[in-house]
Amino acid sequence: MRTNLRASRFAAILLLTSAVAGCGSDPSASPSSPTPTRPPDPTYTVSGVVVGQTPAGGAPVEGVLVRVAGQSGTTDGAGHYSLSGVPASYGGVSAVKAGYAAAREILRVSGDTHFDIQLGPRIAIYSLSGVVSEVTPAGLVPVDGALVEESSCEEDAPPSPPFFPSGACQIYVSQTTKTDRKGFYSFSGLYSGRNNGVWVIKEGFEDPLGEPRYPENSEGGQSVTIVGDTRFDIQLVRR
Repeated sequence: MRTNLRASRFAAILLLTSAVAGCGSDPSASPSSPTPTRPPDPTYTVSGVVVGQTPAGGAPVEGVLVRVAGQSGTTDGAGHYSLSGVPASYGGVSAVKAGYAAAREILRVSGDTHFDIQLGPRIAIYSLSGVVSEVTPAGLVPVDGALVEESSCEEDAPPSPPFFPSGACQIYVSQTTKTDRKGFYSFSGLYSGRNNGVWVIKEGFEDPLGEPRYPENSEGGQSVTIVGDTRFDIQLVRR
């Protein structure tokens, strides 16, 4: 009889302990698991051939810079380009090659796309060269190894809203080079007009006539008007 009573008490205590432990737990809780991450948006490949206008018709053009939705690349010897990583988009496409009027097209990308482009007629292009020097009490001293950047816009390109509005430098060529031991630099393939700029970057120097390229950029550049092959010297001062 006592044995049965003790067994009953033990069973009751065990049941009460289990109930108390259960009250302190969250029945909805589950083992921790990694937070699901959103899969990346799909991207596509846009490819095609760029041709230029010639008396005999369109001919493939090498070295054309093609821009599509933030991606860019150049054509090969057969005028072919291929851009991967292009997001689904709808907007302006440009193809730029010095010596040709740039092409501006509208393209919707929703999958891998083949898109051929024809450049405009050939136009005059010019060279820009000069010497970068340091201003010293003894006179001008050539600056060797200065990084020179240039940007040249096609000034006469007509606006094509909404992706190519008037007044926006959407069609341009951009190049970089370094000065030689005599401080000399040279670029070719620039458009004529006022929409040309030159920036010189050299540690410890600044261009006193330059204006910031961007508001947050302390490196200054100068505007250049090109009406033919142009000579443009730049004088730097030490900081």
